[in-house]
Amino acid sequence: MKKIVGLSLIIGTLVLASASDSVEALAVAKCGECHLMGEITKEKLSSMKAPPYWAIAKKAREKYEKEEDKIKYIVDYAFSPTEDKMLFPKETKEKFGVMPSLKGKVTEEEIRMISTYILEKKF
Repeated sequence: MKKIVGLSLIIGTLVLASASDSVEALAVAKCGECHLMGEITKEKLSSMKAPPYWAIAKKAREKYEKEEDKIKYIVDYAFSPTEDKMLFPKETKEKFGVMPSLKGKVTEEEIRMISTYILEKKF
């Protein structure tokens, strides 16, 4: 019985780790080019196109109390970005501008998974 429980825990841990890895790969593929995800290199730093993902997560955490509200904000902004919705100061807005909409480039489910992933990451 102990072996079965132990094996179940190991399998469960591996499944969760695999799911986390696949969401990270999705985040890097869909958002990493602009938001400094994945391996950070000199080239990426010198050609930043947008605030890094951890700064977006930080701003969402500061603005919204409920986790679902944070996710809804990121999803809404990803599909319908406007300057009014940006949570960053004027200097950041001037440096990067408003991001292009991700409509047709990513699904709502993918953005929700990525949002959850970046909000759960510890910096």
